Amino acid sequence: MRNVLFYLLTILLANVFGYSQTTVTFTVEDLPQITNQKVGIRGNIPPLDWSKSIVLKKEGKAYTIDINFPASEKELEFKFVLFNNDKKPTWENTQNRTLTLEGDQANQISHHKWNREQIIDISTLGKIDIQGLKKDFEFIKTMVLNVHPGTYRYNSKDQILSALEELKDKFSSPITYQEAYLAISKLTAQLKCDHTKPGFNNQGKVINSIIHYQADKVPFTFRWVGEEMVILQNASKNELLQRGTKVLSINQVPVTEIRNEILKYIGADGATDKNRIYKTQVNGYDFRYNAFDIFYPLLYPLTNQKISLEIQQPNQEDVKSVLVSTLTREGRFKILTEHYETFPKSRDDMWSFKVLSDNVAILTLNSFGLNGWKAMTIDYKTFLANAFKQIDKQKIDHLIIDIRENTGGNDEMAEELFNYLANDNYNFEREGRTRYVNFPESLKPHIRTWGDSPWYFNLEPENKKPINGYYVFKENFSSGRKKSNKKVFKGKSYLLTSAANTSLAFYTAYRFKYQNIGMVIGQETGGNLNDINGGQIVFLTLPNSGIEIDFPVMGGFSTEKQPDTGVIPNIETEYKIQDIIDQTDIEVKEVMRLIN
Repeated sequence: MRNVLFYLLTILLANVFGYSQTTVTFTVEDLPQITNQKVGIRGNIPPLDWSKSIVLKKEGKAYTIDINFPASEKELEFKFVLFNNDKKPTWENTQNRTLTLEGDQANQISHHKWNREQIIDISTLGKIDIQGLKKDFEFIKTMVLNVHPGTYRYNSKDQILSALEELKDKFSSPITYQEAYLAISKLTAQLKCDHTKPGFNNQGKVINSIIHYQADKVPFTFRWVGEEMVILQNASKNELLQRGTKVLSINQVPVTEIRNEILKYIGADGATDKNRIYKTQVNGYDFRYNAFDIFYPLLYPLTNQKISLEIQQPNQEDVKSVLVSTLTREGRFKILTEHYETFPKSRDDMWSFKVLSDNVAILTLNSFGLNGWKAMTIDYKTFLANAFKQIDKQKIDHLIIDIRENTGGNDEMAEELFNYLANDNYNFEREGRTRYVNFPESLKPHIRTWGDSPWYFNLEPENKKPINGYYVFKENFSSGRKKSNKKVFKGKSYLLTSAANTSLAFYTAYRFKYQNIGMVIGQETGGNLNDINGGQIVFLTLPNSGIEIDFPVMGGFSTEKQPDTGVIPNIETEYKIQDIIDQTDIEVKEVMRLIN
C-alpha cells in the first residue's frame, strides 16, 4: 500500500511542480502456451512491486505495457510473471532483469523474451581478479572433496588432487570468464559424472551471453558416423552443405582434432564414451543446449562471424572449400524450422504416436522434460492413455518405443509409461549414498535448487558413521515401482536406444531390458550400470566469477559391482553415411525385419 501511495504522490507532485518522469515500454514475447493466464510484471521501483503484478496487454504474439517512473530513480530490477492467482505466480527462471533509467523526459524500450536472460556485450568484460578466483576455488574444492557423492567412484584420491591442483594453477593469475568456464569444465569432466558441470541452463546473464547468445554457432546440424562429421540439416545460404556432406575441417583444423579437444571438457557417467561423443554433435533444437555449440567457440574463438569449411559432398571424391556465416542459436533454429517441415519446434514435438501397419505401432517419447525452460506442455498422462487405448482397440501386436533422443527428465513420466508395460513389482538393487551428513555452512548462501525446503542440508542416514567414506540411505532407493493399475500391453515391445540416453532415459532402458519387458535395439546408452549421481542436484553459484556449477549431493550405487557401461542393447546397430543420405531408420528397419 505504501508503494502505491508513494507512486500516486509522485504523479501528483509531477503535475503540480513539473517533475519529469521516465517512460519505459516493456515488451515480452516467446511465452509458453497460455491458457486463461495473465502476463504480469513486478519490480523494485513503484509503481512496480515485488508482491503484486501489473498486467501487460497482448499485442500480436507479444505482451506490452508503458510504465512511468520518477526521473530520480536510476536502477530498476524487474521480472515477468504468469498467473491466474496473483498470489501464486509463475516466475521467470532467470536472475532479476535490470534497466538503467535514463532520466528526464526519457522514453525507453525494454524488449525481452520469456525466460531468457538479457544479452550483454561480452567485449566489455574484463578479467576475474586473483583474489576472487582463489575464493571461488575454495568453494569448488570443498564441494569436490567433501560433498560430491561420486568423487571417488571412478578416480583415486591422487587423481582428484591432481585435477584440483591444475585448476588452482589456472586460477593463480587473472583470467577471462571464458577461460574460467573452460577450466572448471575440465575439472568437472574428470569426475566422470553426467550431472556435474558448469550448467548450460542455470547461468547468469554474463555466462549466458558468452556461451548461448553469440553469433558463433555452426550453420548446420550434424552427427558423427565413426570419425566423420556428417551434415544432417543446412541452415546456411550455401547449397553445397546438403545432407550427407562430410565436413573435413573447420578453419583449417581437422574436425577429429576439434572433437578430441572438446571431449576433454565433457562429462559422462564412467566410461560411457559414446555418450561423450554424442554430446559433441549438434541437433539444432532451440529447447536443448549442445556442448559443441558452447565449447567450440570457447576453444577456437572466431575473429568474425565466418568459418571456412573443407567439405566432401555425398559420393564425390573431390574436396571443396566454402566460406559460411555463423549464426546465433535462435537464428539457426528459426531457419531450420522454416526449411524443414518435420523439424521439432518444441519439446511437445518430441512425442508422437503412429500406427505403421495393421499390427505395428511406434510410440516416440524423446523427452521427459516437464519442468524448466521451454518444458513440455502436453498432458502426458492423457497422451499415453489415448495411445494405449488405440493400441488395444486396433489389436496392435508389436509396439516400438523410441527414446533415442531422450536425455532424461521427470520420474513420473517414465512411471506412467511403465504402468502400461508391466504389472509386476520391480526392484533395482541399489542404495543412496552421500559423503556428508551436515552440508558445509560456507556453501549454503551460494546454493539453490528446485523445491523450497533444503532437506539435503541436514541428513539422517541409515549408518551414523561413514562406511568406506559413505553414508547410506536405503529407504529412498531400495524399492522400484509400484504394481500397475493400468491394462498392460500384452504384445511384443521393442525399445530403441542411443548414446543420448542418460539419467531417467538410462533408467528407462535399464528397466526395459532387465525387467524383460521387451527387446532393446540401438546403441549403448549413457548412464552406467553401477548407477549414477542423480538423487539430488544443487546449483552452486561461485560468488566472484558468477559461474554456476551443477553438483549432485546424493548418488545411487549398485549394491553389486557391474560392468562400467551403459545399457547394452540386445541388438546393436551402427549407421553408415549412406543411411544418413537415404534417411534410413536402421533401428525401425531392424524391428520390422524381426517382426516379418
